[in-house]
Amino acid sequence: MSKLISYAQNFEDVMLWRALSHVSNGCYVDVGAQSPDTDSVSRMFYEHGWRGVHVEPTPQYANLLRERRPDEVVLQVAVGDRPGILQFFNIADTGLSTTDPAIAAQHRDEGFPVSDIRVPAVTLDTVLEQITDGPVHWLKIDVEGAEALVIHGWKGAAARPWVLVIESTRPLSPEQSHAQWEPEVLERGYEFVYFDGLNRFYVSEEHPELKAAFVAGPNVFDDFWLSSNSQFCGLLNIDYSRLQADAQAQRAEMQARILAGQQRHAELEAELQARAADMDRQRNEHARAMNAMVESQHRILAEHSAVLAGAVEESGREIAALAVQVQAGKQESHRWWIAHEQLLAELEAMKRSRSWQLTRPFRAVRNRLSASALGRMKRALRPVALRALKLAVASPGIRRIAKPVVERIPFLYNRLYALAVQEQLFEMERQRLAVLEGKERDHDVVYLDKRAARVLADLKQSRKERAA
Repeated sequence: MSKLISYAQNFEDVMLWRALSHVSNGCYVDVGAQSPDTDSVSRMFYEHGWRGVHVEPTPQYANLLRERRPDEVVLQVAVGDRPGILQFFNIADTGLSTTDPAIAAQHRDEGFPVSDIRVPAVTLDTVLEQITDGPVHWLKIDVEGAEALVIHGWKGAAARPWVLVIESTRPLSPEQSHAQWEPEVLERGYEFVYFDGLNRFYVSEEHPELKAAFVAGPNVFDDFWLSSNSQFCGLLNIDYSRLQADAQAQRAEMQARILAGQQRHAELEAELQARAADMDRQRNEHARAMNAMVESQHRILAEHSAVLAGAVEESGREIAALAVQVQAGKQESHRWWIAHEQLLAELEAMKRSRSWQLTRPFRAVRNRLSASALGRMKRALRPVALRALKLAVASPGIRRIAKPVVERIPFLYNRLYALAVQEQLFEMERQRLAVLEGKERDHDVVYLDKRAARVLADLKQSRKERAA
C-alpha cells in the first residue's frame, strides 16, 4: 500500500514505522493485542507484509485475531512473572481487561461489567521463544497495569527486540506508572527515547541509529491517514454511524417493501394462473359445445337438403301428371298454373339461399355416390347420430341448444325420434327426456313446410274430385 493508514490508539504505529520502515517483512510481538483492527499497533505493519506473535487472553479478541490473522501466531494466555494459572478480570468489548485486582475493582466501581475467569499464564521469555527465524523488530506491552509482572518474567530470552513500546500510565488516567518497571528495562540495555503521553518508547543499545526517529511526535511529514475507527475522527464516526444506521434502516425498509411486493406478485401470479386455468377450461368446454353444434347443424343441413330434393322431385312428378288432367277447365288450369309458378319461385328462392349454396358440395358428393356407398355412409353416420342423441338426452345444456334447431326440420326430428325409440332411450331416460319431449309424432309420416303442404293438399283434393 502506498499510503500509510494509522490504526493505533495514539499513533504508536506511525512512530514505529518511521524508525523501521526500511525493514522488509519484519517481525513483531504484541502483548495485549486486543482487536486486530481497532486501536491495533500491528495492522499497519501486517498490511505491509510483516508478521508476528499476538498475546491476548480475552476469548473474544483471541478468536477475532485468529479469524482476521490466520497466518500469525495467537497465544490465548496471560503473561506474568512465572508460569501457572492467573485470575483474569475480563471487561467485554473494551481494552481494559487486566490481571490486577485493584484496577479491576476500580473499573467495577466505575460501572464496567467485570467477569472473573481463569487463564493460563506464561513468561515473556516463553513468548519470545516463539520467534526462531529472525530478529524481533518491536515489542509492545499493554496489559492494563500489569506491565511490571510481564517485565519481571523477562529473564534469559535470546531474542532482543529493537524497539520497545510499553504503556506507562494507569488505565484511563494520565498518571505515569513507569517507575515500577523502567529500571529493569534500562538494565537490559535499552534507552528511553520518547513518551507520547500514553506509552514510553525504548531503543536497544545494539541499534542506536533508530533513536533519531523519535525526536518529534507524529506530524504532517509522516504522510499518513487516520483510520475511520480512530478516536480523533470521533465526530466523523458519529455522523458516519448515524448515516450507516439510516442506510441500514432504509435498506431494511426497502427489503421489507421488496419482500411485500414479491409476496403480492406471487399472490397475483397464482391468481392469474388460476384464472387462466379456469378460462382455458371454459374455452375448451365452449369449443366442444360449438363443435358439437356445428356437426349437428351440418348433419341437419345435409338431411334437410335430401328431404327438400326428394320433395321437389315428387312435386315435379305430380305437377306433370296433373298438367294432363288440368285440361278440364280454364279456371282449374289457371289455378294450377299459378300454384305451379309459386312452387317454382319458392324453389328458385331456396336455390339462391345460403343454405342451398353451402350444401352444394354435399349434393355433388351424394349425386356421385352409388346406392351401396350411400348405404355405407348412412350406416357409418348412425353411430355418430346415436352418440349425439345420447349426449343430448343426458345433457340439459346441449338439449336446450339443439332442440329448437331440430324442431324446424320435421324429417330430421322424426328420424331422430325413430332412432331414440329403436334404441329405447325413452325408457332409459324417461324422467330427463328433453331433446324429443312434447307430442310424439308418427315417424313414418313425411313432413313438408307449410307451402308444400298446401300444394299437396290441393293435389289430393283435385284427385278426389276427378275420381268422383
